[in-house]
Amino acid sequence: MTKRTWQDRRVIVAGGTAGFGLVLARHLDAAGARVLIVGRSSEGVREGLAACGADSRLRGITADLTRPGEGGRVAGESLRILGGIDDLFFCVGRSGRGEILKTDAEQLREYFDANVSAAVEITRAVADDVAAARGHMVYIGSLAGKLVTPFMGPYCVAKSALAAYVDAVRLEMAPRGGHVLLVSPGPIGRDEADPRAAESTDRYAADVTRAGLPAEALRPGGTQAIRQLDPDRLAEQVLAACARRRSELVVPRKASLLAGLIEWFPEWGRRILARAVRR
Repeated sequence: MTKRTWQDRRVIVAGGTAGFGLVLARHLDAAGARVLIVGRSSEGVREGLAACGADSRLRGITADLTRPGEGGRVAGESLRILGGIDDLFFCVGRSGRGEILKTDAEQLREYFDANVSAAVEITRAVADDVAAARGHMVYIGSLAGKLVTPFMGPYCVAKSALAAYVDAVRLEMAPRGGHVLLVSPGPIGRDEADPRAAESTDRYAADVTRAGLPAEALRPGGTQAIRQLDPDRLAEQVLAACARRRSELVVPRKASLLAGLIEWFPEWGRRILARAVRR
């Protein structure tokens, strides 16, 4: 999408105070959009805004989208602050490490709430405005929603559910003119300007210790030291996918090919995946 295309678009970036959400917010801001970033804590919002510098036009509000009423409140605040809503980028989620057979229903519900339930109310709240603007609803999922790998079972379940939710939203938004994009990336590197840049895979250390998992569970891919994606490059790819109104973006491409292989030839594809994660 060209800068002119984003000029003065009124955009909500949920989960935009750190990580890839913040990178996307910065790219949208640089392209001329009027961006409202949403974070769970006031401190996080302040840090996110500060990381973008004095020249940024970003605005920010605090909201916990897993709580009832918060998605609607964000939509209302967006109308007040931005004067309307044209596009939604949903970058909220929770990763982690664990074994599915040792994960109880309550623990799985926590993953589901963070990765799926948080999207529901805000999606419903902005849908009419986005459709009227022929805008974009972009959801940052994960390769974990397409390729189930060891020590990531609970997260894979939640991201798979998000993918199904996004498909259902797309079916209802497309006839109304709204574009819906699911982004399924591999592990994303931290930008140097990210307030949480010091974090790395050791953020999973507590999960690994508590569950008694092997050390390789700390790796970005669960068992494999997968090369992390460049966040700025990924942001460019996401905006380009919006320009083409694509339904899905899977990065890296070889993971997309493997996911397609599993869909068309389940037994063969899963054997290849199993061999890959055992290396």
